[in-house]
Amino acid sequence: MRTNADVAIVGFGPAGAMLASLLGQRGHTVVAMDKFPKPYELPRMSTLDGEVARLLQHAADPKEALAESLPERLVELWGADGERKGHFDWDYKRAGHMSHLSLHQPNIEAAMAHRIAQHPNVDVRWGRTAVDLVDITDGGATVVATTEDGTTEEVRATYVIGMDGASSFVREKLGIDLEVLHVHDDQWILTDYDVLEPLPNNLEERVYFDLEFTQPYFYAPNGVGRVRTDVRVIPGTDIDDELTEERGLQFMEEHVGVPRTSIRQTRRKLYRFRSQIATSMRKGRVFIGGDAAHAMTPYMGQGACTAMRDAANLAWKLDLVLSGRADAGLLDSYEPERLGQGRFFVEGSYAAFKMINPATEAEAAERDAYLEATGGDVTPPIPPIGGGVGLRTVDGDAAPQAGEVAPQGVVTIDGRTELLDDVVGYGFHLVSTLPIDEVLTAEQSARLAELGVIEVKLGDVVDADGTYRDYFEKWSATSLISRPDGYVFGLADSADDLRALVDHLLDQIPVLA
Repeated sequence: MRTNADVAIVGFGPAGAMLASLLGQRGHTVVAMDKFPKPYELPRMSTLDGEVARLLQHAADPKEALAESLPERLVELWGADGERKGHFDWDYKRAGHMSHLSLHQPNIEAAMAHRIAQHPNVDVRWGRTAVDLVDITDGGATVVATTEDGTTEEVRATYVIGMDGASSFVREKLGIDLEVLHVHDDQWILTDYDVLEPLPNNLEERVYFDLEFTQPYFYAPNGVGRVRTDVRVIPGTDIDDELTEERGLQFMEEHVGVPRTSIRQTRRKLYRFRSQIATSMRKGRVFIGGDAAHAMTPYMGQGACTAMRDAANLAWKLDLVLSGRADAGLLDSYEPERLGQGRFFVEGSYAAFKMINPATEAEAAERDAYLEATGGDVTPPIPPIGGGVGLRTVDGDAAPQAGEVAPQGVVTIDGRTELLDDVVGYGFHLVSTLPIDEVLTAEQSARLAELGVIEVKLGDVVDADGTYRDYFEKWSATSLISRPDGYVFGLADSADDLRALVDHLLDQIPVLA
C-alpha cells in the first residue's frame, strides 16, 4: 500500500504527536507511524515547563492535557551528610504558566490524540516499524514500514520527520553522526507509585535530590496522586532482587519515609542514561528531532520538553512553506535554532548528573560545601534560541529579548478573560500599545495578514493581570512580535521602530521565488 502526504512522522511520542496536531489543525495531510502497537500508557516524563505548557494550549485542550498537574515550586538538595544544602527556586511563571509542573504524561498524549482525532487529514498508524527511507529527492522522500503481520506500506511525503527516539532509524539511515558526551555504565531504577492515602511530610508535593554518596536518588510527584523515585543501583547488587516489588516498597519505607500501605507500585524499570547529540538535524527534506537529535539525563527535566520545542519550531515553518506563504529557505533556520539549545540541555543535564554522582567521597564533600555556600541554586538560565528568525542589531547580534520566551498574560476581550493564546489563538502575535492599523503601511498589513499574524492592540484588549505593562516597562518597549512557537521575534519602542520591526520580520520569512 502506498500513501501520499505532506508530512510523514516516524515516531509518535509527545514530540511526534505535537507536530501532527499542529500541522493537522492547519489542514496539512500527515501520516504518523510508531513501532508500538498502541499508545504507551505509563509515564516517562514527569516534569513539564511553562514554555511547553503554552504550546499545549494549541496542540490539545490544555485543561485535559494538564489535568492532575501540580506546580513544582521548590527542588530540595540534601547532601551526603544528610543535611539540607540548598534548593532550586521554581516559584515563578514562564509563558503564562508555573515555570515547572509535575504531571501524568498519558494525560498529555491522550489530549493531543483527542485533538488529532478531530482532523481526518491526520492518519496515525500504530504497529508500523520503519525499515527503509528511499527516493530522497528535491520533491520529498518515501518511508517504507512493515506492519505487525509483515505487510509493507510506503508513505511518500514532501517532508519526513524522524521523532523516533535515541536509537533513531531515521538518523542512522541519513548517516548523521552522534557526538557522545559520556557513555553511562551506571544503572538506575525508576519506580512509579499510586498514592493510596495521604503521605507524611508533604511528600505528595515535595521534589528533592538525596545526594547520599553510595546511592543517590531523586524523588518527585508524577502529578496528583502519583509519586516517583529514580535510584542509583549500587555496583555489585543482585539486579533481579533489586527489581522486585518488595525492594521498592522497602526503599520507600527506609529512605523516603512512606509506609508501604500508603502506595501501590505500578512500574519498576532498570535503565541507563544517554548523553548524546546529533551533529546535524537535517538532510534535504528529512529532519530529525527529539531524542533522535539529543538524548540527555533527566536531571534538568528537559528531555521531552526539548523534543516538543523541536516539534513546535518545525510546525510553524512547515505550515508556511507547505501553504505557499513562505519559501522553503525558511526551514534552513530549524537546525541552528534547535541544535544549539539541544546542546545546552544535553551538556547541562550531564553536568547535573556529575554533580549528583561524584567519583569520590571527597568530591561529594566539596560539592556539598559549594551547594551550601551558593544556596544550591546553580541552574544556569536557558539561553535564547539564535541563528534563525529573530531581530538582530546592525552588528548581526540578537537584539534585546529576541529568541527569549515571550510573555503570555491574562487578557480580556469581549468580556472573556483568559490567557492570551486561549482567546486569540495560534500564530504570530503583534502586541502593542500603539494604534497598529494607523502605524503600519497597507503593504505591511496585507503581508502580515497573509502570514496569519494576530494583532493585539492593548487598550482595546485589556491587559488584565498587567503582564504586558510590566514587560514593556522593563524593556522600554511599546510593541512585541512573538512567533507561533512562543519566542520573541523582537521589540519596538516607537511607531517608526514598529514599522522597522515588521520589515525585519517580513525580510526573514522569504516569499516564494
